[in-house]
Amino acid sequence: MTNDKGPVTSYLFQLIAKQVDEHSLVVWYDPEQVYADAVADLDLPETTVVRYEGSFFQLRHDIDHLMNGLQPPRLVVYVPAERADTHHALIELEAAGTIMQPGQQPPNRNTRLAIIARNALRTMLGEETAAEVEKQAAAGKLTLADLNALAVKGKEISSGILTLVYGTANPQEVALAFLSSERLDFEVEKKSARKELVGLLRTAFDAEAPESMGLADFRERLARHVLMTDLMAGFAKAVPHPLASVKVATTPAGIDHCVRLARAWRNNRDVRDSYVIAAQRIEQESILDKLDFDPAKVVEVETFLVLERTLLRHVEQELLEHAAPPLLALAESRLARFWPDVIPAIQARWALIAAAGAVLLEANRVSEEIKKAPTSIPALVNAYAEDHQPWCLLDTHHRHMESRWYNFDPQMGDEHDGLEKLVIKAGQRYAQVGSDLAKHFVIQFQKAKHPIDGLLRQREIFETQIKPKLEESKVAYVWVDALRFEMARELGRLLKDDFEVNLRPALATPPTITEIGMSALLPKAHLSAKVVPVGSGKLGLAIEGKVIKDRNDRITFMKEHAGVSVFAAKLDDLLPKPSKKIRDNIQNAQLVLITSQEIDELCEQDNIAQARLQMDGVLSHLRRGVRVLADLGVKTIVLVADHGHIFADELGEDMKIDSPGGQVEDLHRRVWVGIGGTSAPSYFRTHLGSLGIDSDLDIATPWTFACFKAKGGGRAYFHGGISPQELIIPVLTLVGSAKVESAPSGIVWTLKPGSNKLTTRFYSVQIAGQQSQASLFGLEAPKVRLEIRANKNCVSVPVSASYGYEDATGEVALRVSGQDSSRIENNTVTLMIADEISQQTVNIVLLDASTGLELAKLDAIEVAISL
Repeated sequence: MTNDKGPVTSYLFQLIAKQVDEHSLVVWYDPEQVYADAVADLDLPETTVVRYEGSFFQLRHDIDHLMNGLQPPRLVVYVPAERADTHHALIELEAAGTIMQPGQQPPNRNTRLAIIARNALRTMLGEETAAEVEKQAAAGKLTLADLNALAVKGKEISSGILTLVYGTANPQEVALAFLSSERLDFEVEKKSARKELVGLLRTAFDAEAPESMGLADFRERLARHVLMTDLMAGFAKAVPHPLASVKVATTPAGIDHCVRLARAWRNNRDVRDSYVIAAQRIEQESILDKLDFDPAKVVEVETFLVLERTLLRHVEQELLEHAAPPLLALAESRLARFWPDVIPAIQARWALIAAAGAVLLEANRVSEEIKKAPTSIPALVNAYAEDHQPWCLLDTHHRHMESRWYNFDPQMGDEHDGLEKLVIKAGQRYAQVGSDLAKHFVIQFQKAKHPIDGLLRQREIFETQIKPKLEESKVAYVWVDALRFEMARELGRLLKDDFEVNLRPALATPPTITEIGMSALLPKAHLSAKVVPVGSGKLGLAIEGKVIKDRNDRITFMKEHAGVSVFAAKLDDLLPKPSKKIRDNIQNAQLVLITSQEIDELCEQDNIAQARLQMDGVLSHLRRGVRVLADLGVKTIVLVADHGHIFADELGEDMKIDSPGGQVEDLHRRVWVGIGGTSAPSYFRTHLGSLGIDSDLDIATPWTFACFKAKGGGRAYFHGGISPQELIIPVLTLVGSAKVESAPSGIVWTLKPGSNKLTTRFYSVQIAGQQSQASLFGLEAPKVRLEIRANKNCVSVPVSASYGYEDATGEVALRVSGQDSSRIENNTVTLMIADEISQQTVNIVLLDASTGLELAKLDAIEVAISL
């Protein structure tokens, strides 16, 4: 839309543009045809303008292709006729959008020429002159062309000097430049234009101020006036009583101008810092933090930070009292709003609230369903792992929440008691429901006849899932220590675009510890596998008389009995890229055995905070690792686990129970294996043989999430028992080569930091992308990862994003803008500093998530904090 069609026409077009932005579809009736000549010049971004030419059938035919979406298109339908004379021919379009016509309410949809003329000219000609022009236009003495000519002439007289200073006399543009910076004040005073500036802005924004007021004082008064008007307009008729006497704009035009200016000031990243400073000053001066705002009334009001904090506290409290889906939806919707975009800690807090809400809602659902849970193990495994909404989602949501909580760094002075209580409640609710599920599962497992028909056993995986595939192609057999089923489920979702993904559950071999579970994945385990003591409080698995104790034993046994050439390596050997020797060995072997102990190594060190921080990084490493294998020609990749795990709240004294004692061959927090000793109601005890495991030993494990008293051991991370989280393991099969990726080309990337200095542990960066040239295939939005690097080392972890954040990996799935198909929708990503920084500056790096290739970079961001 251009401004060379005359000021009155431009003002009209601005009104239409605003309605299109708010409603998408506008039906514009012009019975007097006063705008008939102007319609041809109406040009709005990504908007179709259609004119009624005498046939409503033809009109509907012309726009029919635009009406196929779920949302109305950006469309203006101009009808040079009286609405009543159309006999409701366009009723469907009116219902889908809005109407503009002479006399329409509210005022910003009223297109009566006299009203348009007055509002357009009052800032240029003054109130009195504009009122006189309105009367003449109402009497039919002035046409649109006449009014545009009057406006141009008046503009030249009244605002030419301001144009010399600001490059424009448009009140919105002048006000934005004036409010956001003092840099042109000297020029205004030098040209003696203060009176004209104050007069223009006072009139345009319906503000009170003497023309003799100094510029600094006027700037503060105008900022207060604009922001308080924006606040009041957001409340509509529900203005809090203490604010009822505050002076704000009262005319429809003045209110509209203030609201639009406040929005433009906030949303312009080049000047929004000045908005934040002004808003926080006005908030403090007005003592807004002492007022009780109705949370239901401030959802759409973004003027002041106090309103965002009101919503934060409200949602936290409501979730504490009663978790409900609308509260979760509200928390998720706030991630892309203004204050969360400006203050990274606010965005991170909303993300954490949403994660806690998801845990509570999922716990409530699972709790209700296990009241009528099936009693057969196959049905329970299906409910936990394979239903449309499997119970293992509770574990996923809890893992995400705990990761966010340990990544969260409350700002000095921030109140977060409610947030802490919410996270604690969600953790307690998870442990409660998890214990209930575990007890039901263990009871039914005790009753079942072993081996259980219809379920894949861990000991059968090589024979049934690996051996047949070796006859067809090269296979990678990936052993991931402690990979819980729900984590593999999430990993499969991330890989579904690159591979044919098949995930099925299997039952691990009790006791669910590494020495037994890893060995049970070997050849011949389906024929002969006996749990035996090997001394020093350790167990091993004897396969055909050969006792397997550790990784070296397992690799040797695999090479001797796999029946094909085997190459063994660790996941770390593949990342970030394998050496030539590793590549050659992979290509020359028929079976590639990859082992990963990252989860166990992280968690069994008992550094809970670090484990929470890094847990999801394991999935990112696995994702990269399987892509490397595929790129090296591996057609089939099978990921399996030795056991799962429980990673809940730190173990309290009330959750510790005495073990059976007796002759102890192995004792972990979650399992006792031995001979003799006692039995107690607090745990399930049986002979391993009754569970289908060849052994001379007994096993005991708590019914719930409780743990045995034992020296050492983890405080929050456990395995060894037979809860679903520990016993149900994943068999994730990936088939087909992932396409070889390169960094997305044809996109010009822009990174805009939230601030020029790194002053807190939270830091935000806006990612923007624009297609550099037209493409037949359209713009494809990639997944990306953002990092803060000090001396080439990543010192950050991703926390949240406006949209598309992947909890599993910290990656962000970008998307194409719905308004411009050649542009990536802007996305603000929040990062948290995880390591100490000794350098004075850091770099911000944008990476393609699939390839790890660098897309964009910001250098030399000053570090202004001591971490």
